[in-house]
Amino acid sequence: MIGNQIGKRYAEAIYSVAEAKNEVKSVYEVLNSVMELYKNDIDFRNFITHPLIKENEKKETLKKIFTESSEGVEILFYILEKGRIAQIREIVAEYVKIDYLKNQILDVEATFAIELNEEQKEKLSKNLEIKTGKKIKLVVNVDKTLIGGGIIKIGDEITDGSIRRQLETLTQK
Repeated sequence: MIGNQIGKRYAEAIYSVAEAKNEVKSVYEVLNSVMELYKNDIDFRNFITHPLIKENEKKETLKKIFTESSEGVEILFYILEKGRIAQIREIVAEYVKIDYLKNQILDVEATFAIELNEEQKEKLSKNLEIKTGKKIKLVVNVDKTLIGGGIIKIGDEITDGSIRRQLETLTQK
């Protein structure tokens, strides 16, 4: 809970700086890369959080790793100076939420019994955009246990149109 509050506060500040400098995407890419490194590379995590390694050494290393976005690196330095690198996951999650809210984007997860082709994915996205009035970021999964139909999750709302669910409903009557 406290991590989310910290993440939200930092994400709001970072987003406003990135937006003012028109570098929302490049800052996100740097933040996301650091989050992935922190999450998956134990050596990086130990290095960046080690109390005996000087902050300047950590900054130099980050500068060598992330050469493409000077604004993103400056923001990383700020997070490092404030001792909030351990909350990078929460910061990135809140940053994405802010971006999606400002740009009217919804995350949609669709699960079907078979893989959809590109035309079907586009049609589904367009129909959902019309229904919601927002841009759709669609992730399609395949679940072989579904007999047919599909399950669509938009935010916290789940629409289960699977044949398995329909059969369960019939047997409960």
